[in-house]
Amino acid sequence: MNTEGMANKFVVFIGEDVEVLTHQEKVALGHIAESIEDNRRETGKNPRNIYLVVNTDESYADEVIEILKRYGHWG
Repeated sequence: MNTEGMANKFVVFIGEDVEVLTHQEKVALGHIAESIEDNRRETGKNPRNIYLVVNTDESYADEVIEILKRYGHWG
């Protein structure tokens, strides 16, 4: 896996991991998400973008990385 130069630009929570949080933790996470959406809205950005996520341990990850590099979306 060639992740050299990859920027850690995004944070991803796996739904199953969120489900095991306590109610209080879920509420706190919800407040954080709302604050991020509010800040994006205030700066004229889309508050709820939809992203494709590729786990780096997938067999096809190197191919995806090459596609991202080809289109200038790497790093």
